[in-house]
Amino acid sequence: MAKEKQLTITNPSIGGSGYLTLSNIQADAAIEAGFHAAVHQCRGLAQAGGPLCVDVMIREHEVKGSVPHHVDYVNGFDLSEAWRAVYTAGDFKKSFPRGLTVVADFYVDEPILVTASRKGPRYLTRDEYLKRFEEVIDQGHDLRLVFFDFKKHKFLTIMKGPFSLGVIAADLDMRKDDRFITLPKKAAIQGILNNVPQKKDHATNAKIMRLNRNVFETGYAAREQFTGSLNERIILI
Repeated sequence: MAKEKQLTITNPSIGGSGYLTLSNIQADAAIEAGFHAAVHQCRGLAQAGGPLCVDVMIREHEVKGSVPHHVDYVNGFDLSEAWRAVYTAGDFKKSFPRGLTVVADFYVDEPILVTASRKGPRYLTRDEYLKRFEEVIDQGHDLRLVFFDFKKHKFLTIMKGPFSLGVIAADLDMRKDDRFITLPKKAAIQGILNNVPQKKDHATNAKIMRLNRNVFETGYAAREQFTGSLNERIILI
């Protein structure tokens, strides 16, 4: 008997209500595709500049109550929070039995409340974070990295949610791994549009929706246009 396809995306970051909207986008994308979704919110210390995490569970059958789950994708908006989601898991194989894909912006968000010590900054550089991820791969763990450079597209930071969902949707589609639920482009776009803030002016609403769709399509294309092997463990787009 074939195992049920699953997909759990965890969204670690430093921020606030925007990440709750992001989780709703992902959940709505799944629902639009005919799946069931549950959102687990851990708001953390967002107002104090602290970490928070929101998990989105996507299943073929209804999710009831608080169900133990394993993470398949980390949607990290920067390398520091993406790395936190990996190294705090403890036992990699138990936490990520289907393997783990980290999708993240390839930059480091310097913490608000962290100051430099006499020995230098108390946060790692981009190259240092990449080296740590590579060490996990070298240890034989089933870890994939898909890192994007959001700044080069010159979108507002608030648009990173639709962009990263585009990257994830394309990655799932290209892998064609029957362990994971895929999110069709049409459903993902509708999930985004369902959560676009509405203005009184219809023309403004239409403009914002076009922008959100364009950002998603840009993220999707960035992943789709990667020319390396599908078996690559480190994908820089």
